[in-house]
Amino acid sequence: MKKRFTVILSFVFAVCLCFALTACGGLFGFGTNNNSGSNNSSSSGGNSGNNSGSSSSGGSSQPKEDSDGTFVYSGASVKAASTSISGEIIIPSEHGGVPIDTIPADAFKGCNAITSIVVPESVTTIGAGAFNGCSSLRSITLSFVGGQKGNSDTSTANFGYIFGTSSYQGGTKINQHYGVEIMNNKRNNNFYIPSTLRSVTITNETVLGYGAFQNCSIITKIELNEEIIQVGISCFENCSKIETISLPSISIIPDSLFSGCISLSKFTINENVDTIGTEAFKGCSALSSINSETAGEFMIPDAITSIGESVFNGCSMIKSITLPFIGSQRGNSDTPAACFGYVFGENSYQGGTKINQHYGVEIMNNKRNNNYYIPSILRNVTITNESVIGYGAFQNCSMLQSITINKGAQNSVGEKAFENTATPTWV
Repeated sequence: MKKRFTVILSFVFAVCLCFALTACGGLFGFGTNNNSGSNNSSSSGGNSGNNSGSSSSGGSSQPKEDSDGTFVYSGASVKAASTSISGEIIIPSEHGGVPIDTIPADAFKGCNAITSIVVPESVTTIGAGAFNGCSSLRSITLSFVGGQKGNSDTSTANFGYIFGTSSYQGGTKINQHYGVEIMNNKRNNNFYIPSTLRSVTITNETVLGYGAFQNCSIITKIELNEEIIQVGISCFENCSKIETISLPSISIIPDSLFSGCISLSKFTINENVDTIGTEAFKGCSALSSINSETAGEFMIPDAITSIGESVFNGCSMIKSITLPFIGSQRGNSDTPAACFGYVFGENSYQGGTKINQHYGVEIMNNKRNNNYYIPSILRNVTITNESVIGYGAFQNCSMLQSITINKGAQNSVGEKAFENTATPTWV
């Protein structure tokens, strides 16, 4: 009987000792951890929305969908959660405390029910074809044009870059040039812009590259931030539905800037501009005023020192024009660039009157001359800061009723300068 009692007592003591050791292990941390799985999940960023977009200690992040199923975030990058998202889309500037700076290539590809997109200024990079297939898009707000801010010489500087080169139903093909010519070959791409797109707003750009909006004939409104200081050749060429554009900070109006903009109605040349390039306003048949509130009046500032050939070719609504000089620059006398018709060009257009003007001197009894096309309704010309009136400068401008010129040029007038035109007034 005594032996049996001893065995039972030993068993009870062993059980108590086991419980005591287990409790101490939990308290001092030397016991077995059976919850390693949940702890690992927490440390790797597997929590819900509050930690979405943050990176783990290994430098990677897991894509996380937002609460309403519109976007998927991966670190500082964002894309559509699915192609079924629709309506007006506003991309946030941050998520979970992480600034959103990247929209990767194809991020919203095939989202054909989106009607409006607002991209925040926090975004610094947009990938190729990010909005390819957004065939219902009517308006888009961006902080820059193309793939990143300040582009100027690659295809990533074209507006079409973010829509891509792949065709889709509801996309309009446009051809856009970029960079500079290489061995007389222009570099270009065909992009597919949503046929429904009408309004573009740019909020934080500094440079618009060569052909940035070229051939965007479907767009009716382009709003630009005032800090743009440089625009490239053909930047708005053939944007045929644009009525107004504001560029208050540029210093050069480059070649073909608004060529083919047949709906452009007015434009302001700011006081910083000193150069107007060749064919800059060619074909702007609806352009009725420059630097004036009076319809039909073009007032080119004295600050301009160079004007390209055919700059106003096709501008048939000009009734009155003020220029700092005649032709391409001040003091011309013996080249076609000294003729008044030089800025209107040799290409005929509806509403233009052909005139023949001589220039320079005869060579072996042959007179040098060109045919120019002057707006038929042009009646008044004012020259404000000329020094020389070249041979045949206003010759055959029979449509003119008045020519007013600064007195500084009165003592240097070439032959036939006013033949078959109005007698000048010197002021």
